[in-house]
Amino acid sequence: MRRTQDVAPISDVSYVNKIGKLMRYWLPKHVQQDVVAPALAAFYSQRTDYHAMTASEDKIEDPQVRLLIQCIKPKDILVEFGCGGGVVLSRVGCLAKEATGIDIADLALHRARSRRGQHRVVKADVTKVPLADNYADITYSFEVLEHVWDPVAVIREMVRVTKPGGTVFFTTPNGYTMNPHLNLRRAVRAINLVGALAAELRLVFSHVLYENIPPDLDAMLVYPDCDMITRVRPRKLPELMKSLGCEVNQLETFFFLAAKADSDLQRRRYDHLQRHWFFRWYGDHILLIATKRG
Repeated sequence: MRRTQDVAPISDVSYVNKIGKLMRYWLPKHVQQDVVAPALAAFYSQRTDYHAMTASEDKIEDPQVRLLIQCIKPKDILVEFGCGGGVVLSRVGCLAKEATGIDIADLALHRARSRRGQHRVVKADVTKVPLADNYADITYSFEVLEHVWDPVAVIREMVRVTKPGGTVFFTTPNGYTMNPHLNLRRAVRAINLVGALAAELRLVFSHVLYENIPPDLDAMLVYPDCDMITRVRPRKLPELMKSLGCEVNQLETFFFLAAKADSDLQRRRYDHLQRHWFFRWYGDHILLIATKRG
């Protein structure tokens, strides 16, 4: 399960500090890209521990990867946006006709190239991929959109590369989660509810699909989202995909929680929340699968 700004145990920080962190979660500071960008570049070029973590072999067992594998046909051409260390890419390359991974970090690309399998990797910005229009049957991205300044540009590029009738498949942490899977204090749950309602109210006056947030690059121990600089509004994704010529087949924020639930009772609870008009947008992760119209 991903780390968020609200999962630190009460014993780790004072209750007041925890509430303060939660408020900053819903009301993040303004991010100066020109200040953060050099630090991000240094992070990706130097933190070998981060790239080792993102290349963990257990990614193959993640529910979104299993779901993707079920969609692959032997004749398919796939492109992974943000392939990292190539764990998923190398597996996909053994199942499809062709698999190409795109990434910008040299440390990640070195790991991806060293893996056995029928795949290739290309160093490129995921907003400007050197591939032709309508190139792939499936374009996919796992936990990448939160690490780029403009996720809409990435999604647009994924659609461009996808053939008519092909599939666009991505997941990203929900930066607006209310953490319904955690055993939270009443005050924390109340703040989460107020924060979510405020987020809904902002949507009335703004059509922005995402917002940038400050990363946690100084963490002594890296974690998957320490370089998270963007959070996407799941409610706005159907509108975006329609404007890009796609039909959304599946959009959930409780997919991961339901897949990892410990009991049938939990799964039924997540299924209920996923159908709720309000809470459906505040689960843990965003899963979107869409078809590009012909």
